[in-house]
Amino acid sequence: MKFLASQYVLGLFTVFSMFVSYLPKVLAEEYIPPTEIPSSNTERARLVAEINEGSTPEEQKVAYLAELALLTSSTDTQVEEIELLEVKITELKELLDSDPELNAALGSTISFRSSFYTDQLAKLSLFSRKGNRIMDRAVKQAPFNLGARLQRGISCANMPAFLRRARYAVEDLELVQQKIGKKYGEEFQAFVEFYLAQAYSRNKQKEKARNLWTKLTGSETNWAQRSRQALEKL
Repeated sequence: MKFLASQYVLGLFTVFSMFVSYLPKVLAEEYIPPTEIPSSNTERARLVAEINEGSTPEEQKVAYLAELALLTSSTDTQVEEIELLEVKITELKELLDSDPELNAALGSTISFRSSFYTDQLAKLSLFSRKGNRIMDRAVKQAPFNLGARLQRGISCANMPAFLRRARYAVEDLELVQQKIGKKYGEEFQAFVEFYLAQAYSRNKQKEKARNLWTKLTGSETNWAQRSRQALEKL
């Protein structure tokens, strides 16, 4: 009987040990939502203007993410503005170096610089590769950080198809769409779905792009008109 009791205790200990070793993996796979920033460029600009020397690193991070969204969505952005933002994010990384979302935002900023050199292939390749490496590293280190996935997804969705990054955009934005859905509101969902449709289009999934943009044209969001324009070009 003592032998059987010992075996029983040993069995329970083994099961418990397996559970304890598995638990950190389960906890680690909890998805971390992206940082919330204003959905309108007016509010983003106001947030950026409020940053000062007394702002905390976390407040600076929110402002820089808002500034990145502001600059990448504007039609009159100057390359000097992107270069300045890159410097600010790089300096902030010294205080928040382990932040995957901020690291991915830096990669996205650098990649966006390449869009100003479409007629200079050497610079286009330099900035896109450097930015992509940083984004890929951030996602690899924290695959369950949806902020990092969102940064890479939007950036890759904006890249020309010949750079062959659309599949990463599809992977990242489908994940964000699945895990967040409408939790951040209809405007955020439409924002994600617009760029997901763009990623589909550049990943040779035209029908999926058409269906998603068509859906958005019927929404009451800021992305309805942009979706109509995208459909005309599809």
